[in-house]
Amino acid sequence: MTAAAESAAAASSKSAIRAEMRAVRRALPDRAERSVNIWFRVQGLPAVAAASTVMLFNDVPGEPETATFRRWCTANGKSVVLPEDSPPPDPISIDVVIVPGLAFTAAGDRLGQGGGWYDRFLTTVRPEAIKIGVAFTPQIVDSLPVEPHDIRVDVVITA
Repeated sequence: MTAAAESAAAASSKSAIRAEMRAVRRALPDRAERSVNIWFRVQGLPAVAAASTVMLFNDVPGEPETATFRRWCTANGKSVVLPEDSPPPDPISIDVVIVPGLAFTAAGDRLGQGGGWYDRFLTTVRPEAIKIGVAFTPQIVDSLPVEPHDIRVDVVITA
């Protein structure tokens, strides 16, 4: 199979998984409770405890709700930056990047919304910055189609 054919097959497979995972997220009746549990686990990570600057995301429907974690960060003296901040966050200043996704593997492979923003951004952060994927347990899959531009997260936290 040619590289172009492999890329087209991966894109088609990714689209199918995205549709499936969006449905899975919408069907979860206890997203708020699961979100609290995710952030409790994230707060317990040594890298998060030691971080000065955390990059978080504004959750969209179906993603782990971030308000509780944002309050915890602020209460614990951590600067919180968002992808949509103006000016954009300085990737060199970030200690921890919290990364949403539609699906993850236990090894840290990630399937996002399809725009590639996180894959591009994560190549610019310091190598010591920890990349933490957050998702609900049903979003963890055995494998994902991975392309050369896809960036793996260091750890995946679920509930």
